[in-house]
Amino acid sequence: MATMNDRIQEQAIGWAMRVRDADFTDWDGFTRWLEADAMHNAAYEAVLLAEDDFVAMVTNDDSSFKPEDNISVLRQPANDEDSAPSGMSRRKMMSGLIAASLVAAVGAGVWTQMSRPYDIITGPGQHETVLLPDGSQIRINGDTKIELDYNKPRYARLDRGEALFTIVHDDGDPFIVDTGNARLVDAGTEFNVVMGDGMIDVAVSEGLVIYNPGRENVRLPAGKRLYRDGARGRVTMSDIAVEQVGSWRTGQLGFTSETLGEVAKVLDRNLAARITASKSVASRTFSGVIQIKDRNPDTIEPIAALLGVQALKQPGGWVLVGGDEI
Repeated sequence: MATMNDRIQEQAIGWAMRVRDADFTDWDGFTRWLEADAMHNAAYEAVLLAEDDFVAMVTNDDSSFKPEDNISVLRQPANDEDSAPSGMSRRKMMSGLIAASLVAAVGAGVWTQMSRPYDIITGPGQHETVLLPDGSQIRINGDTKIELDYNKPRYARLDRGEALFTIVHDDGDPFIVDTGNARLVDAGTEFNVVMGDGMIDVAVSEGLVIYNPGRENVRLPAGKRLYRDGARGRVTMSDIAVEQVGSWRTGQLGFTSETLGEVAKVLDRNLAARITASKSVASRTFSGVIQIKDRNPDTIEPIAALLGVQALKQPGGWVLVGGDEI
């Protein structure tokens, strides 16, 4: 999995390529990205410096090169009888140099990823934040797999787990999240999505999200939650306090009549420990708030007590069980 520094570097490369395009217009988005983190500006300047160094190296290597010449200065292999097209414009030539300099800046491995999707995968208890070029943010919870695409910055696919999307809204280019066989279209700002075993849980804290436009076309405003059951595919809607949406970021997990089976899955995502519920207690329900901030995953007995069950330590993790199972 790429580190945060790797992703910032890759974002800088993406911006360098887009800014060079004659049709580029997203200066506001570029400015927001630069101002979001001091590391962004440093990474972008590093890419430009590498580009300048590479261009200088190549042009200085050819004493016959003149700016007005419409030829390619990139050398042909010695055994290649085909020469570069004499009509190649300077702009195309410089585009080739820019591309080559970016390869030199970060290595061919990163460059080959620029035109295809890439995954971000977190382990239990691990959180990551991705800042997209337009200033949108995706906060990723533990045990999650999400697919993004360098060529589609307004798209994400959540394969499993949980993510909170804070989106810079654009009527002409809505942000799309695919989750299995369901699609979510942003018509607002902030929403949380959970995906797993056919289940989808969407909660909106600000703006509006559209669930499966063109099919069910369910509109979810702030303070609404949509839940699709994984076993039966039944969709229900309910109210949710906006402060509860994405509350996992602050170490508070809120539940309203959730089964212990679902509670165990949420704990599993948020704590660096595998947690399941036995069949005898999985269907019991729980309502309340569980504080997990700074909690040691090796001592979950207090959480089990709050749930009215006990925690049984087993190889590979914990199992929530009834008193008669100890």
